[in-house]
Amino acid sequence: MHLARKTAWILVALFAVGLVPVGAATVKFILRPETDSPERADAVAVLAGGEGERLAKALQLIQPGTAPALVISNGADPKWPEANRLCGGTSTFEVICFRPDPDNTRGEARALASLAESRRWQSLVVVTSTYHVTRARLLLRRCYAGKTSVVAAPSSAGAFRMFLNVTREWAGLARSLTHGC
Repeated sequence: MHLARKTAWILVALFAVGLVPVGAATVKFILRPETDSPERADAVAVLAGGEGERLAKALQLIQPGTAPALVISNGADPKWPEANRLCGGTSTFEVICFRPDPDNTRGEARALASLAESRRWQSLVVVTSTYHVTRARLLLRRCYAGKTSVVAAPSSAGAFRMFLNVTREWAGLARSLTHGC
């Protein structure tokens, strides 16, 4: 019985020691990542996903003249009526909507790089949720040679949803670190 109790304490200690660096990395790379200040660019691109905060932030940036074009990933998705209106309507700025293939962040980075190349864009401002900034930046830098500023749109997700987002981001980061563009 004494050996079992000692083993249990060792396991608890090892878990606690491992939890501290994982927690610190989660804060640094997912909850409070380094973000960029938006600068004048050829286009503002909004990545699909989030709880609506991404498109709202992109529209805030496009209005003061950060860029003449707004690019929306998966803007035709029926679950995203705000983007549907922009993709199917007229606006005071150019709106470009695309569906990435594959339908994930890597596909979005590839599609943005291709679009930028075909339009001879030199710079992009990319908007995504705060928890997604690190992975989006990593993939964009691998796929796009131009200047990229990644701007965070703070998420209003509750604690459980944020836990799911953090878990998904760690899995996505692991995949992104082992694959190229």
